[in-house]
Amino acid sequence: MFQSTLLKLFLSDKGTRRFAIGVVFGFAFSIAVILGNIGIMDGFEGALRTGLKKSNGDLTIHSRYGFFDFESYLKHELELANINTFTSIVQTEGFVIKNEVSKGVQIKGIEEESFKKVTGLDITLEDNEVVLGLELANFLKVKKGDPIVLAFANGNSQVSGLPSLKRYQVASTISHGIYQRDLRTLYIKKNILQSDLNVENRVNLISLNISSDENDFLKDPVGYSLKIEKVIDGFKGSIGRSYIVKPYWREFITLITAVKEEKFFISIILQIIVVISIFNVLAFVVFLNEKRSRELFLFKALGMSQKKVRQGWLYLMSLIWVSSCLLALLFVEVFDWALVNLPFFKLPGDVYTLGNLSINLDTFDYILVFFISYFWLFIISWFALLSMSKKSVLTGLRKEFA
Repeated sequence: MFQSTLLKLFLSDKGTRRFAIGVVFGFAFSIAVILGNIGIMDGFEGALRTGLKKSNGDLTIHSRYGFFDFESYLKHELELANINTFTSIVQTEGFVIKNEVSKGVQIKGIEEESFKKVTGLDITLEDNEVVLGLELANFLKVKKGDPIVLAFANGNSQVSGLPSLKRYQVASTISHGIYQRDLRTLYIKKNILQSDLNVENRVNLISLNISSDENDFLKDPVGYSLKIEKVIDGFKGSIGRSYIVKPYWREFITLITAVKEEKFFISIILQIIVVISIFNVLAFVVFLNEKRSRELFLFKALGMSQKKVRQGWLYLMSLIWVSSCLLALLFVEVFDWALVNLPFFKLPGDVYTLGNLSINLDTFDYILVFFISYFWLFIISWFALLSMSKKSVLTGLRKEFA
């Protein structure tokens, strides 16, 4: 009851209410900046992991000695390990040529049905067709139905002779969500690529998932990664040293680690913004204390304890904190919308790997940031209120009514 009376007293005039609104906006914006930073870093890692998994599956296996017969040995080992979602791939490097433009690419020969089960990418091909990554198609300025020429490189010891030139037709384009993959990946039918490379029915890459349920990855990417690492340890003992097993994130592990470390340090540095905004809250408290000092001292003179007055101040600041947290949620939604939709925030994919950023936050992130902001508010405000309470009632009355 006293808190609501005190609140009505503090916010009784228009100027004070405007000051309070400004304080809430400033505090909310500082909280939203920290949430946005954490969310962008988490969103970057999540989008990167999703894109990598989409193009590689959970694990890839290749032989140290080049092409091998998958059916004769490795397929049986996968079945013994209860791995049922896998696909065999022929992968090589070459050049795609269109008019006077050429580009080095990674050429993947795939079986459409099994490849879709592993990666989720729905690719449909005819014998004379290829599917290009979206950025690669934009670079070459080609569209569906346009002819292109592939020049196969001789980088593998079992592929000898001069480079061969083959003409194909563009069937469609596809996006992995990762700029480099979209710029350098090209898909073709596996049996056609085997024929072009003269490797019979052998392959040089196996892509697989440890679980057939995609939701296992989406629910807990970190926990799912730990499961993948355990599977890798098991494979190392069962398939021998002739094969190399890699998780989907291996190529970008340095970038993922750097993002995690930067998120931690940047979040600490951004605490300065919260502290500065809290000083704005304190300025508001001092302003109210001076503006309403006569009424406060009258309350004390009529028998109200100093403890009750401090509780009133803390109630007011807690109300500011709650209002700021709610407004910060709105700011975060605005930030996320702007990152996804406004061209101004589109990133150069060749520099930042992803073309767009988004904010990805879980409940723990919100609780952590809100708790830290309240901690700073409570600690700094407590010392300020302690200093204000040292003034005696008699001194206050003399000052106000002299």
